[in-house]
Amino acid sequence: MKISTQAIPQSSLLELISPSGLLSIRGGSAEKVDSIYIRSAVGYFNNLRVPAAVLTSIIMKEMFTLQSTPTASMKKWDVEHGVAHSKRWRILRYSYLLLMVLAFSLETFTIFVATQVLTELATASALRMIPLATSELNLSLLDQEKVSGGFFAKMAAKTVPQSMVDFLIANFEFEYATCRLYFVTGILCFTFATALRVRYALRKYSDLSMSGMCCLLAVATGMLTYTNSRTITYGGYVNLLKRQLQLSGRFLLSHVRSGPLSVITAILAFLTVVYAILGSVSPEFAYFELDDVDEK
Repeated sequence: MKISTQAIPQSSLLELISPSGLLSIRGGSAEKVDSIYIRSAVGYFNNLRVPAAVLTSIIMKEMFTLQSTPTASMKKWDVEHGVAHSKRWRILRYSYLLLMVLAFSLETFTIFVATQVLTELATASALRMIPLATSELNLSLLDQEKVSGGFFAKMAAKTVPQSMVDFLIANFEFEYATCRLYFVTGILCFTFATALRVRYALRKYSDLSMSGMCCLLAVATGMLTYTNSRTITYGGYVNLLKRQLQLSGRFLLSHVRSGPLSVITAILAFLTVVYAILGSVSPEFAYFELDDVDEK
């Protein structure tokens, strides 16, 4: 009796075949597939590292632009409108600088982590990429189902990865989530900061400054919308942020006994947020003293 498979969708047929069966049909092996994923992962992290480096150089050049003395053409207008002693404009200048600092930090960390992963991938072998059982890792602080921390995260024993994303999550989830989140967040911070800069640079022309700022904010929200539609693995930007924070916390906890740097890192991150809030509530800053300007 001959059984026809024409009515069965191709996707259903593939689901009936195990990953090892698919590898046999394609004439490959798990080691060859890992090599393909390694090459794809190298390209992925390079595509993040290079733009991050370019953006970092731009941020370094423009970071302190709004902290310099205003030009002579704007001094009279600033004096008439009290810009130097305006809390609103001070908060804008503070926010610009802090957003640029945050963008610089995120992109720098992206470059560092991507470089470390590229080194791991360059020296990785197929045997090292085989997932290990959690009992072999002796990391009781992590999930029993998934272990994710350090530069070589391991999955519990499962099937062969079906895509490069599966491969990265199985072996480098902390690095994958960190680079993806930090790169996007750094670009968003840079875009928001540029919007504030446009608002301040064209402050004499309110409508034009608002138009330029809204244009850049539209670009930022558009990028965020696109990110939410493409970050399918974690279900959007917010879930990616939650996962990365979870992985970062576990990474720091798993290295507490290795030295004080994990604790110091957590304390400094906490102080960064606290001082940013305190500085935004009661900023004290002026570009120049009004007594030194005699504009009539």
